[in-house]
Amino acid sequence: MMKRVTKKLALVLVAAMLMGLCLVGCGSIEKDVLGDWSVDTIGGTPIADYAAAAGVTVDMMNMSWKIESNKVTQTGINGATEFEPKFRTDGVELHKDGTHQGNLLWDADNKVLYMDINGVKYVFKKGAYTFGSAEQPSGGEEQGGAEQGGAEEGGAEEGAEE
Repeated sequence: MMKRVTKKLALVLVAAMLMGLCLVGCGSIEKDVLGDWSVDTIGGTPIADYAAAAGVTVDMMNMSWKIESNKVTQTGINGATEFEPKFRTDGVELHKDGTHQGNLLWDADNKVLYMDINGVKYVFKKGAYTFGSAEQPSGGEEQGGAEQGGAEEGGAEEGAEE
């Protein structure tokens, strides 16, 4: 009889440990994604290059996300929108007025968030973006870039052209 009780107790303990491991491994990614995020790449291209190719400022292409436990704020050049977050193992569901609006997906290997917008993959990196801080697109006004520290950027652009 003692053997039977010991086996049952061992089985219960193993089951409890497995459930505990599942809860830890299957938990939300909330702690990983809280904070500020901004666009890193659009369709695999750095945002500055993508904006330049489109002939617009980085501000016009960028969006930033502030993820908090109880709300997510998406800010763009035209203002801000708030969502209610639902944290999952693969990302954050965005809800507004009780309706699912989209998902920010989590890439745990690269520690980035991403979203598909009209078939284009936007990748977000950790860190805030300040609207109004980006340079204007270069359309013959080379002087503006030089005034804003364009020497370093010019070197990078020249290296890229070679």
